Amino acid sequence: MPATECFAMQSAGPLADEQLCRIHEGALKVLEKTGLRVDCAELRAPLAAAGANVDEASRVVRFPPTLVEQTIDYLRREIASGRRQYAFNGVTNPRWTPPLGCKFGGACIEYLDPLTDEVRPPTEQDLVRLLQLGEALDGVGFVGNPVACLRDAAGQKVSGPMQRVKTAALVAKYTTKCGSTEVWNERDLEFLMEIGEIVRGSRAAYQAQPCFVTAKETIAPLQFPEDDGRVLLMLAKRNLPCTIIPMPLTGGTCPCSPVSNVVMANAEILGAMTALHAAAPEAMLAGGVISGIMDMKFGSASFSAPEALFQDAAIAQLYDRLYGQDFAIGTGYIDAKYPGVQSLAEKAMKMQAAAQQGRFNFPVGLLVGGKRFSPVEAVLELDVAKCLKRLHARVEVDVEMMAIDIIDEVGIGGSFIAHEHTYRNFRKNLWNPELFDRTATGEIAAGKMTGMLEQAKRKVAEVWKRDDLYKIDEERERAIDDVVARAERILLK
Repeated sequence: MPATECFAMQSAGPLADEQLCRIHEGALKVLEKTGLRVDCAELRAPLAAAGANVDEASRVVRFPPTLVEQTIDYLRREIASGRRQYAFNGVTNPRWTPPLGCKFGGACIEYLDPLTDEVRPPTEQDLVRLLQLGEALDGVGFVGNPVACLRDAAGQKVSGPMQRVKTAALVAKYTTKCGSTEVWNERDLEFLMEIGEIVRGSRAAYQAQPCFVTAKETIAPLQFPEDDGRVLLMLAKRNLPCTIIPMPLTGGTCPCSPVSNVVMANAEILGAMTALHAAAPEAMLAGGVISGIMDMKFGSASFSAPEALFQDAAIAQLYDRLYGQDFAIGTGYIDAKYPGVQSLAEKAMKMQAAAQQGRFNFPVGLLVGGKRFSPVEAVLELDVAKCLKRLHARVEVDVEMMAIDIIDEVGIGGSFIAHEHTYRNFRKNLWNPELFDRTATGEIAAGKMTGMLEQAKRKVAEVWKRDDLYKIDEERERAIDDVVARAERILLK
């Protein structure tokens, strides 16, 4: 069935059904006329066999619309049959939500130390502390690698070939909420899967609840790099989450039109999905986007501009409504460099746009377009996330919730504050923030006036002082260490 004839669900978003159809048709035209450069030969050969026009000299593939539609239809049928679609990544926001919600992820190369306010490269100890923080925080359900493991506990630089395995091992040891980490090649993947099996208990349990893999990217405009294609093909063949996430910039790497950004991002995702489906016909695939704009005043990428929010909401609506698929949007990336007014304003806007579409597993703690991680920012954003979840929660309108008998009992001019009904219901029916200041004007809380920023810093410090922070049991720790030692012997030859 052509995608334009199937509207899968009522989904909030900025576009009408007719406009969604136009964007879909526009993406098909881009793929048919301009095409996608597919650098991985293991993907080009199956595409040619499936009927695509493949130019080996330029590595450009032009896709017949029917071939793309077949891929969309296959995924729709698989999802309708009950098969889970993982849009798996630590900095984006699909509809699927882990049990507790928000995410620690990002593989950031900078760390904003909450104890010194210093911005510096992260160390192994920083990563461990962040993993334990994510484990301890209520509202976090997915902990990947918020910072890259660039230096080990002794301060020595971690070699490139070992960074992914070392990082996954630390995540496995210091949190039960294991999420995504980087994977660059097949040798990485085998070790990462072994660590995942130790954490989950078996290969079957790992397949049912994957970890230690992540999304890969196309590069705008219209390029599907060889390494990314090869890694995604490896994931697809192993029935692991296989997610394609482009990062188009309006006015930079795509035309200066937010609608064109959506069209081109969709063309890249559909082209990559079609290539992977041709090579691995039974794979479950997923898409996402981290879109932005090119700020013409400063010559920098902006991920919090209103146009970026429109772009993310529009393409997510397209996948929800027209394709019947989940879709991950770039809620994690903002422009602010430090926690404060700008960071919370930007993140609140992005979270609200995601929440309106039923996406609540917000990535938290990321600054400077995903370059920097701040635990203080993460704690601040968690309070905003909880507020938004409360705002969008379903409300029952029934006899109990209307409390008409209580109104009659107290009567005209009475007070409900001391009533038994209030005592029984205030925790359930009223959200109580941790950091937002609701004290009366001029009141000093806990003997000292403090703002949200200071309270967030205090909360982080209090968590790190605890003596019950998580660490995996000794038996599984030894098994993980054995995998890391074997990886060093093989990867560092």
